[in-house]
Amino acid sequence: MGQKENYIYLYGIVPVYELDKTPFSPFAGIDKEHNAAIATYGDIAAIYTEVDAEAYEGEALESRMKDDLEWLQESAMHHHEVLLSLQKKYTLIPMKFCTIYLTQDSLEEKLCEQADTIQSLFIRIKGSEEWNLKIYCDDEPLREHVLQHSPSIKEKMQELESLSPGRKFFEKRKIDQLVEAELEKEKNQFCEQIHAELTEIASEEKIKTAWSKDVTGRDLEMSWNSVYLIQVDQVEAFLDLVQQKNEESASSGWKFEATGPWPAYHFVY
Repeated sequence: MGQKENYIYLYGIVPVYELDKTPFSPFAGIDKEHNAAIATYGDIAAIYTEVDAEAYEGEALESRMKDDLEWLQESAMHHHEVLLSLQKKYTLIPMKFCTIYLTQDSLEEKLCEQADTIQSLFIRIKGSEEWNLKIYCDDEPLREHVLQHSPSIKEKMQELESLSPGRKFFEKRKIDQLVEAELEKEKNQFCEQIHAELTEIASEEKIKTAWSKDVTGRDLEMSWNSVYLIQVDQVEAFLDLVQQKNEESASSGWKFEATGPWPAYHFVY
């Protein structure tokens, strides 16, 4: 039985005409044995590297991703850094980590089949960058604000004084639940207002799930997580607004973190 042909590991796709302006520079591929290369199909150019078929076939790859943490971290970082580098040079549709095609023919078939969609995506993301905004909140200053400025809660707190200890305990629990509900409402309204202002600057936006403290490892709670597709000439305005909000809201316990530019991960799938 003959040796299997190498598989195709796809990093991303770019418009062919941009390669005339910025020629492609080969780089070491994910397996460190093959250099990345370009294959063109009409107006679409695929940036890929060959990889060993046995190492990257379904079960072997799945097992490696599960059992070899060092390889997984190193390979995922390689993929991410390649995409960051390509995004600075081209209008890039990034592929997910370990996007594998068995043959050049199967890659060509897929790209030709989706050519119209790909061309539409190139138009949508051209001249744009993806930026992520995470908003964190220190609940304590905000909780104090709710306690001080909510008439209904202040009234209930005053009523506690005249209650018996047993009744006071249960009523206090109700008030605590009311405060938490008001706190969440305040946080959501605040974040949604910021998001609305940033959306005015962005071409497109998506709201993501906020991460728990277990994931972030932070002391502050993440209250908001969103991504924006922003034209390059609007990025400065976006970052200035984030900085302004950071300065205005810091004393109230808020912290804003904008990161980017990233490839348009969230706007091509």
